[in-house]
Amino acid sequence: MTVATEVRAGELAALIAGAEVIVTCGPGGVGKTTTAAALGLAAARAGRRVVVVTIDPARRLADALGIEESTDEPHRVVGATKGAPRRGGAFSALMLDAERTFDRLVIDRAGDRADAILANPVYRSIAGSLGGAQEYMAIERLHELVAGSEFDLVVVDTPPSRHAIDVLEAPDRLVRFLSHPVYRALTLPGRSFARVTNAATTAFVWTVKRLAGPSIVEDTVEFFRSISGMEAGLRQRAAEVATVLRSERTAFVLVSSPRAEAIDESAFMAGALAAGGFRLGAVVVNLVHPLIDELAMSTDEPPDSSPLADQVAYHRELRSLALAERDEIEALTAAAGDVVVVEVPLLDHDVHDIAALTEIGTLLGLG
Repeated sequence: MTVATEVRAGELAALIAGAEVIVTCGPGGVGKTTTAAALGLAAARAGRRVVVVTIDPARRLADALGIEESTDEPHRVVGATKGAPRRGGAFSALMLDAERTFDRLVIDRAGDRADAILANPVYRSIAGSLGGAQEYMAIERLHELVAGSEFDLVVVDTPPSRHAIDVLEAPDRLVRFLSHPVYRALTLPGRSFARVTNAATTAFVWTVKRLAGPSIVEDTVEFFRSISGMEAGLRQRAAEVATVLRSERTAFVLVSSPRAEAIDESAFMAGALAAGGFRLGAVVVNLVHPLIDELAMSTDEPPDSSPLADQVAYHRELRSLALAERDEIEALTAAAGDVVVVEVPLLDHDVHDIAALTEIGTLLGLG
């Protein structure tokens, strides 16, 4: 790193020292999950009690941290803070299990209606759906972790860019859903499905059929009526998480690579965060090729048949690639505004253990 880069990287260190929630977001395949784990580990080694949560169904984080089975309970990573410069830190990780989190929510909040809800086929369809329940259960799990006293910092790893927007907007969508006239009609006692659909829109009927199938439409009505008693708690938690995600104690870290398509996705995400009122705290660009010096030829160009010609051509190709990457990074820097942008070089080895995550933290200026 240059001196200027080191100074700006210090802003990232201040970010992980002061934030209570860090959300990593960005395109797929750019090292986002690895970055989330590295940020969490660095904070733990600096003395904070940290949990890293992934709501991406891929198992990259679990593999890196040795978590053998998906669980929605934090898994303490033994030895992660060994030899750390500051004591008192702890590093945990969990993979969100949407179905298990949903079940626990029902058991805790639905009282004597819990068994009926858990047995409802519509509930089982929703609870087991990665596409539907994941975002809403992320709300519930994040609320539990932030409201509890076990951790100082919660690091949330989101799915790739545009899907991450679904997660971030889930609290707002849930509040809107609970206020929707169709939901209010469904939860009124004594209403038959026929009367509800006569007053509802065709779009709603299509949605119900798509969710549950026409043969269990009555189960759909019964399901919504059953959860109506949980409405106040759901609404309150969704509103609280929406507030937390937009507060000064929460920072978003946008992760990208220098590839043109990744930069475009990341620039889109930066705009979406700003539009949604979310605070962008830093940008991390992974997999950056080093910028090598231009060749100073003391003699004429080597002949094409010479082995040296291949080496010269390779050198120039690498330099051209590195220069093109920096043009892309400048475009993302402009989109991010006055936010620290930290580059992480392309490594010659995989990141699959605590030592490698610690190395990433050092490269981020957090060592």
